[in-house]
Amino acid sequence: MTGPRLNYMVSISISETLNAPPEKVFALVSDFEKAPQHSNYWKSVKLLSKEGNSSTYATVAEAEGRQMKSVTRITPTPNERIDAETIDGDGKGTKMAFKFAKIPNGTQLTLEGDIVLPGFAKMLGGLVKGRIESGMREELATIKKLTES
Repeated sequence: MTGPRLNYMVSISISETLNAPPEKVFALVSDFEKAPQHSNYWKSVKLLSKEGNSSTYATVAEAEGRQMKSVTRITPTPNERIDAETIDGDGKGTKMAFKFAKIPNGTQLTLEGDIVLPGFAKMLGGLVKGRIESGMREELATIKKLTES
């Protein structure tokens, strides 16, 4: 008999200033089905269902050479925020939010939330958080490049 699977949670908050209006940044980030076209993280995103303003997707992501399959619910608030929650599979319980704030000459894009990792990751502590933040900074840099071009 095995016990419950232990998980480890990492809290993240990073932001980037973009020289593009919130509407343009929101349009790119909210088109989740196209994420694999411009992301090193998302490999596959397939719409499963829509309910109200929320959409549920089957996703495949890859980080540190590890493939993760999950079901993710995305709930956008136009030009303000996008909430994402992993509701099944790898990382179940992860909650992230993209926040879009209008600033002079552009947008302050903030990505924050709590990421659930398997129990073994706890042994790696701050190293895991640093690698996650690094990957997320790469994603924000890609969003910056795409919206400022």
